[in-house]
Amino acid sequence: MIHEATRRSELELSEVLNNRFSPRAFSAREVSDQELELVLEAARWAPSSMNEQPWRFVVTRRGGDAHAQLLETLNPSNRIWGDKAPVLILAMVQRTLSRNGQVNHHARHDLGLATAHFTAQATALGMGVHILGGFNAEAARTAFNVPEDLDIVSVLVLGFPGEADQLPENLRERESRRSVRLPLSELVRYGTY
Repeated sequence: MIHEATRRSELELSEVLNNRFSPRAFSAREVSDQELELVLEAARWAPSSMNEQPWRFVVTRRGGDAHAQLLETLNPSNRIWGDKAPVLILAMVQRTLSRNGQVNHHARHDLGLATAHFTAQATALGMGVHILGGFNAEAARTAFNVPEDLDIVSVLVLGFPGEADQLPENLRERESRRSVRLPLSELVRYGTY
């Protein structure tokens, strides 16, 4: 049941879709191995063009050297809150098709689907995911020895939402406000553009 106070759409969206948001405030609660495996398993079952499954993830946990390395690649404006998240994940795609070496024009689309599945499962478990483009991909490539045939796309910040008052003042209001979306009439055409 969706509560009116948190309703985002005027339509009856699935509760998991309605409740999804991109937190910047994360609690101290750790993500268990089982919870992490479950969100990654959800990503694994996403559809992909020709079943290529081109997504690849490097998972890091707070307190480890890899987490600190990935955190260092984030833009400073993301690093100031990203350091509280228990899990940071580098998301990449295999840019060529395994069957013939040709360019996979749908690889990033497929990563988006996997990330959406990951996010939906995380939301169902009470977690939040913030997907970042604000990071230095080449620094991440070097830090994690990422092969050149993978495109580095984003960083997934995963954890249980925390309190907005733990954020710098300039981010507190943004944390408590849910973003709006363009109306369907601006996004969808029927029959022709």
